[in-house]
Amino acid sequence: MTLWGKLFSKKTEPRKRVRICVECGMPIAEHKEWCSIFRTQQEYDRKAAAQSPAVAER
Repeated sequence: MTLWGKLFSKKTEPRKRVRICVECGMPIAEHKEWCSIFRTQQEYDRKAAAQSPAVAER
């Protein structure tokens, strides 16, 4: 876009940011199965889910 277009165009909504995984290069919502960051996050989620019922019983 030229300077003229930036100055006189209608304001549009800002673009949504997409976070990219540093290992697999995909957006965070679309990790590859082989990505170790994705697998680690899944393990943390499983551990948190396993601990949640134990805390709720107290």
